[in-house]
Amino acid sequence: MWDDPTVKIATVDSKRRLVLPGAHPGEAYSVWQDQDGHYQLTKVIPAPGKEKPTADQIAALMKSAALTPKMNSEELRKLTREP
Repeated sequence: MWDDPTVKIATVDSKRRLVLPGAHPGEAYSVWQDQDGHYQLTKVIPAPGKEKPTADQIAALMKSAALTPKMNSEELRKLTREP
């Protein structure tokens, strides 16, 4: 195994980081250790994100669900205060 020229050895630095050959910045890996002391890595593929709403869609939502109270302060006071 060690005589194979395709085998690369990586060393962990003082901050416990390890550089994986072929990995790109921002990639995520799931890591777990076997009973034999071997580590297994599985690349984590993120779920596709939702599309961001456009400014027009946000404006329409704000008009349809305005942030105004459904009752005035006197009605609220009657419901929440003791007689």
